[in-house]
Amino acid sequence: MREPRDELEADLRELMPILERDTVPEPSDALVSATLERASTLLRTPAPIPAHTEIPVGFKRELAKLIAAVSVPFLFVLGWNAFVILRVPGFLGTWLPDPLAWALPAAYVLGAAGWLTLVFGSLPVVAHRRAWLRHQEVLT
Repeated sequence: MREPRDELEADLRELMPILERDTVPEPSDALVSATLERASTLLRTPAPIPAHTEIPVGFKRELAKLIAAVSVPFLFVLGWNAFVILRVPGFLGTWLPDPLAWALPAAYVLGAAGWLTLVFGSLPVVAHRRAWLRHQEVLT
Protein backbone atom coordinates (compact mmCIF):
# COMPACT_ATOMS: atom_id res chain seq x y z
CA MET A 1 0.00 0.00 0.00
CA ARG A 2 1.35 3.41 -1.00
CA GLU A 3 1.43 6.18 1.51
CA PRO A 4 -0.25 9.52 0.71
CA ARG A 5 3.14 11.21 0.70
CA ASP A 6 4.42 8.83 -2.03
CA GLU A 7 1.28 9.47 -4.10
CA LEU A 8 1.72 13.22 -3.75
CA GLU A 9 5.36 13.05 -4.82
CA ALA A 10 4.44 10.93 -7.85
CA ASP A 11 1.72 13.39 -8.86
CA LEU A 12 4.12 16.30 -8.49
CA ARG A 13 6.72 14.54 -10.64
CA GLU A 14 4.09 14.18 -13.38
CA LEU A 15 3.00 17.79 -13.13
CA MET A 16 6.46 19.41 -13.01
CA PRO A 17 7.11 19.37 -16.77
CA ILE A 18 3.73 20.98 -17.38
CA LEU A 19 4.26 23.64 -14.71
CA GLU A 20 7.79 24.46 -15.88
CA ARG A 21 6.66 25.32 -19.39
CA ASP A 22 6.60 29.02 -20.10
CA THR A 23 3.53 29.18 -22.32
CA VAL A 24 1.54 31.96 -20.67
CA PRO A 25 0.14 34.06 -23.52
CA GLU A 26 0.71 37.79 -23.40
CA PRO A 27 -2.39 39.97 -23.77
CA SER A 28 -2.65 41.87 -27.01
CA ASP A 29 -1.77 45.55 -27.15
CA ALA A 30 -5.34 46.39 -28.16
CA LEU A 31 -6.72 44.62 -25.09
CA VAL A 32 -4.27 46.39 -22.77
CA SER A 33 -5.02 49.84 -24.19
CA ALA A 34 -8.80 49.22 -24.11
CA THR A 35 -8.59 48.07 -20.49
CA LEU A 36 -6.51 51.07 -19.44
CA GLU A 37 -8.86 53.46 -21.25
CA ARG A 38 -11.94 51.93 -19.60
CA ALA A 39 -10.28 51.96 -16.17
CA SER A 40 -9.25 55.61 -16.46
CA THR A 41 -12.81 56.52 -17.55
CA LEU A 42 -14.26 54.72 -14.55
CA LEU A 43 -11.77 56.33 -12.17
CA ARG A 44 -12.58 59.82 -13.49
CA THR A 45 -16.33 59.32 -12.99
CA PRO A 46 -17.47 60.60 -9.58
CA ALA A 47 -19.00 58.10 -7.21
CA PRO A 48 -22.80 58.24 -6.95
CA ILE A 49 -24.15 60.02 -3.88
CA PRO A 50 -27.07 58.42 -2.01
CA ALA A 51 -30.37 60.12 -2.75
CA HIS A 52 -31.72 60.18 0.83
CA THR A 53 -30.02 63.39 1.98
CA GLU A 54 -33.30 65.04 2.99
CA ILE A 55 -34.89 64.54 6.38
CA PRO A 56 -37.42 61.74 5.89
CA VAL A 57 -41.01 61.83 7.01
CA GLY A 58 -41.33 60.55 10.58
CA PHE A 59 -37.88 61.67 11.70
CA LYS A 60 -39.19 63.70 14.64
CA ARG A 61 -41.37 60.80 15.81
CA GLU A 62 -38.45 58.36 15.64
CA LEU A 63 -36.18 60.78 17.47
CA ALA A 64 -38.79 61.29 20.21
CA LYS A 65 -39.18 57.50 20.60
CA LEU A 66 -35.43 57.04 20.91
CA ILE A 67 -35.07 59.87 23.43
CA ALA A 68 -37.93 58.41 25.48
CA ALA A 69 -36.30 54.98 25.41
CA VAL A 70 -32.94 56.38 26.54
CA SER A 71 -34.22 58.84 29.14
CA VAL A 72 -35.03 56.29 31.88
CA PRO A 73 -31.59 54.63 31.84
CA PHE A 74 -30.08 58.11 31.55
CA LEU A 75 -31.63 59.06 34.89
CA PHE A 76 -30.13 55.96 36.50
CA VAL A 77 -26.71 56.79 35.04
CA LEU A 78 -26.95 60.35 36.33
CA GLY A 79 -27.94 59.07 39.76
CA TRP A 80 -25.07 56.60 39.81
CA ASN A 81 -22.58 59.29 38.72
CA ALA A 82 -23.88 61.60 41.46
CA PHE A 83 -23.42 58.80 43.98
CA VAL A 84 -19.89 58.13 42.75
CA ILE A 85 -18.84 61.77 42.85
CA LEU A 86 -20.42 62.43 46.28
CA ARG A 87 -19.76 59.23 48.24
CA VAL A 88 -16.77 57.46 46.74
CA PRO A 89 -14.12 60.12 47.56
CA GLY A 90 -14.99 59.84 51.25
CA PHE A 91 -14.82 56.07 51.05
CA LEU A 92 -11.52 56.10 49.15
CA GLY A 93 -10.16 58.84 51.43
CA THR A 94 -9.69 56.32 54.21
CA TRP A 95 -7.02 54.50 52.17
CA LEU A 96 -5.76 57.02 49.62
CA PRO A 97 -4.48 60.59 49.77
CA ASP A 98 -7.22 63.19 49.34
CA PRO A 99 -6.30 64.36 45.77
CA LEU A 100 -6.20 60.79 44.50
CA ALA A 101 -9.45 59.96 46.27
CA TRP A 102 -11.11 62.73 44.25
CA ALA A 103 -9.24 62.07 40.99
CA LEU A 104 -10.41 58.47 40.55
CA PRO A 105 -14.18 59.18 40.79
CA ALA A 106 -13.75 62.32 38.67
CA ALA A 107 -12.04 60.28 35.95
CA TYR A 108 -14.88 57.75 36.09
CA VAL A 109 -17.54 60.46 35.78
CA LEU A 110 -15.71 62.15 32.89
CA GLY A 111 -15.52 58.81 31.08
CA ALA A 112 -19.23 58.26 31.66
CA ALA A 113 -19.91 61.75 30.31
CA GLY A 114 -18.00 60.83 27.14
CA TRP A 115 -20.11 57.71 26.67
CA LEU A 116 -23.31 59.69 27.26
CA THR A 117 -22.19 62.17 24.63
CA LEU A 118 -21.67 59.36 22.15
CA VAL A 119 -25.07 57.82 22.90
CA PHE A 120 -27.05 61.04 22.72
CA GLY A 121 -25.02 62.31 19.76
CA SER A 122 -25.84 59.21 17.73
CA LEU A 123 -29.59 59.39 18.37
CA PRO A 124 -30.33 61.73 15.41
CA VAL A 125 -28.35 59.48 13.06
CA VAL A 126 -30.22 56.38 14.24
CA ALA A 127 -33.57 58.19 14.07
CA HIS A 128 -32.83 59.33 10.50
CA ARG A 129 -31.93 55.82 9.43
CA ARG A 130 -35.02 54.30 11.06
CA ALA A 131 -37.33 56.90 9.50
CA TRP A 132 -35.74 56.42 6.09
CA LEU A 133 -36.10 52.62 6.32
CA ARG A 134 -39.77 52.98 7.32
CA HIS A 135 -40.29 55.29 4.37
CA GLN A 136 -38.69 52.72 2.05
CA GLU A 137 -40.94 49.98 3.47
CA VAL A 138 -44.01 52.08 2.67
CA LEU A 139 -42.81 52.65 -0.89
CA THR A 140 -42.20 48.97 -1.59
